[in-house]
Amino acid sequence: VIMGRIVFALALALFATCEAHVASVRRPFVAHTAVRRVAVARPRVAEVKAALPVGMAARIVQGATQGAVGAVVAATLSAFTEPVVNRILVQRISVMESINQLDMAKSRKFFMTTLPTNFLKFPLFEAVNLVMQAVDVPDVIKGLVTGFLFTTLTLPVTNYRFCKSMERPITTESLFTAYLPTVLRDVVYGISRNKLNTAFVMMWPGLLATSGGRAALMFPVVLLSCIISSPGNELRGYYLQPKEKRLGFKAFFQPANYMRSTVAGALIMATSLGIGTYVTAPVRMVVAAIRAFICAKFIGA
Repeated sequence: VIMGRIVFALALALFATCEAHVASVRRPFVAHTAVRRVAVARPRVAEVKAALPVGMAARIVQGATQGAVGAVVAATLSAFTEPVVNRILVQRISVMESINQLDMAKSRKFFMTTLPTNFLKFPLFEAVNLVMQAVDVPDVIKGLVTGFLFTTLTLPVTNYRFCKSMERPITTESLFTAYLPTVLRDVVYGISRNKLNTAFVMMWPGLLATSGGRAALMFPVVLLSCIISSPGNELRGYYLQPKEKRLGFKAFFQPANYMRSTVAGALIMATSLGIGTYVTAPVRMVVAAIRAFICAKFIGA
């Protein structure tokens, strides 16, 4: 059943890319790939604008469809890693304790939460990020705007996932808890990741040529970004504690707890996204090939 739903989700992504293909006046798939590479290389604004389709609507559709396949891959990984990370963050337990509490049946059920929420969050982030690439402002401002908009729009979704992963009741209050710490975390994370990605690409440009290289690049970028943004993440964890079991500020932020939560969360996140980066590229190639065949066969060139 799970595999069937994954296939169905990929089919939705395939249909969306065909729609984007028509909306962008049937440009070849190479153009989509070019936009992705331009975004990574972070060239001048004029070059980004030249690569983007004319019209804001087409630009948003293109950015949204780029995140569709990645959303499926990430949802699969998150279903198993997210509950582990959340327990370490909020309950302040050890890594092995959290792993021992992992329930495969519950993780498979949680997948039905991560998949639809990823289909909202991933395409939205890609769309906002792609639009911001065409705005002539410094990278720091782009990160601030992207992080603020994305977090503001998706906080209820993020907290909904958290409640599901921790098996907590979902209330209106729980959906809007820890807004400011989450904004702080996501803004700092976004700026750090952009800056680190640019620095690593400049040092090792050849890594972008292969899936393995991109995965090797993703791991240290995400690891360091999680560590840099960890104060916001830890503050978010403090406010996400259940009120009846909430630890005091000093007890929650003990150095040992802080280090364990930050390092464990960063390692799990970096490993998960690294694997996702490695797997997503070949999956996207397969989807692109099927999309090109269907568009050419049934929609027309």
